[in-house]
Amino acid sequence: MARRRDATRSDGKAWIFLSWTSLFLILAMMGVLGLLICVNSFRALWPNRIEQVTLADGSVFLGFPVNADLSPEGLSRLQYKVANRELNSGADFRWVYARDIVSAARPPGAVLVNRAENGDFLGLPGPGADGSFEKPEQLRARLRSYRERWNAGAEPLRRKLASLGEDWQRVHLSALKAQYAMERAAAAPAKEESAKRLRAERERESAVKAESETLMGEFNRIKNDFSRETAVFATAEGETVVLPLSSIVDASWPNAMTVMERAGAFAVNVWRLLTHYPREANTEGGIYPALFGTVMLVFLMAVSAFPLGVAAGIYLREYAHDGILSRTARVAVNNLAGVPSIVYGIFGLGFFIYGMGGAIDDLIYPERVAAGINTYGGGGIIWSALTLGLLTLPVVIVATEEALATVPSEIRQGSLALGATRFQTLWRVILPMASPGILTGFILAMARAAGEVAPLMLTGAVKSAHNLPLDGNWPFVHLERKFMHLGFHIYDMGFQSPNVEASKPLVYLTALVLLILVFALNFSAITLRKRMRDKYAMKGF
Repeated sequence: MARRRDATRSDGKAWIFLSWTSLFLILAMMGVLGLLICVNSFRALWPNRIEQVTLADGSVFLGFPVNADLSPEGLSRLQYKVANRELNSGADFRWVYARDIVSAARPPGAVLVNRAENGDFLGLPGPGADGSFEKPEQLRARLRSYRERWNAGAEPLRRKLASLGEDWQRVHLSALKAQYAMERAAAAPAKEESAKRLRAERERESAVKAESETLMGEFNRIKNDFSRETAVFATAEGETVVLPLSSIVDASWPNAMTVMERAGAFAVNVWRLLTHYPREANTEGGIYPALFGTVMLVFLMAVSAFPLGVAAGIYLREYAHDGILSRTARVAVNNLAGVPSIVYGIFGLGFFIYGMGGAIDDLIYPERVAAGINTYGGGGIIWSALTLGLLTLPVVIVATEEALATVPSEIRQGSLALGATRFQTLWRVILPMASPGILTGFILAMARAAGEVAPLMLTGAVKSAHNLPLDGNWPFVHLERKFMHLGFHIYDMGFQSPNVEASKPLVYLTALVLLILVFALNFSAITLRKRMRDKYAMKGF
């Protein structure tokens, strides 16, 4: 017993070793997780070589291996992505036993076609109208010419149609407002004035609709003309497949690429991931709307929560008396930090959306409420940001209090003795010195908010949102709009996707982008904190 007591009273080498081991295990697990995400993301973006596999039964197919394991019988097997969904009964992947593979060649002419619909297509050059096989440079030139002509002829019409759609929506809402005013006008002159305005709005609505229909007809005509341009490919079995150029996003020949060409294709894939919209039920395409929505959500959360949390922390530390009220407030703040995030989501749904949003609609947009249209009462990025602000508020308040407590009382007394007011002391002396600690709480809050999903599912995040909360249409910032989020995007692709296996690479890519985004936000805040710490550090004499 004495020896055991002596061991605990020693210099603590055993405890130091235990602490170091715990830290090492935590860092190792984080490193393994990060490595797993990075490796799978790299594999998803790096051009894979296409194999032409011949099986023992004589069947042939094109694909590239994506996985390998042992079957329940203990036999080695490989999983190939064979694409060509419409030719394989909707299946993108195929498992084959290694013992059944006779040969696996890599034909230089094998082409990977990234399509807007039905996923990827794997094939070989097919015969054209003259019977000759189209070469890669010929198809690239045709695709480039097609895009240039599309951007010159059809794209302006598409943008004009989108602008007309926004105009029609505004005119339609104005007409609803005029109709609502007419129905509720008591005096005859007011009713007549509202009826006159309603007729004018209806005329504008009809004019915009007629112009939109005319442009739509012209757009469909041009689209049909473009759809006649096709490219011919062949499957590994020799079957001819004709694809319209309008369905081809990109075509590449991975087997014929050099290392530098593959690196260039990798960079292009990264750019498309970050700038393109998702398609095929979020299993293909990019993540631009989700990335944009996440960044804007974190920004709105920071603007709403950080000043409020800092102000509350300042009051509790610098102004509130040590009484029952202040102690109760501190206990409440500490307890709120442990509340599950889904509870905040339910609160946001009830208080912000149904309460504040419904009240705003009743007050400002009663005509829309009468027509069954929700504006702020139906979920939006503003309510999600405020909900996350409440979720992270306890962290900011506690961090602010702790940071203010680290400032020595002698500095306060010295500032007051020199004639500064209490507010001047707080604003010019205490807050600058406490800013590194306050930013620490802000970093923790921002990191947590960027990865939260559960509250967003109830307050505004959706599977797909083509219109962004920030665009070029008046009033430019649309806080009432629903939005996409990287965390919710991961959940949707991983658990709600109709083709989970096909969406798995995009799950890893989205997770990596989310981690990089959180790291970038934290790094920026940490850099600012370091500058503030260096600027306001107390130096001895």
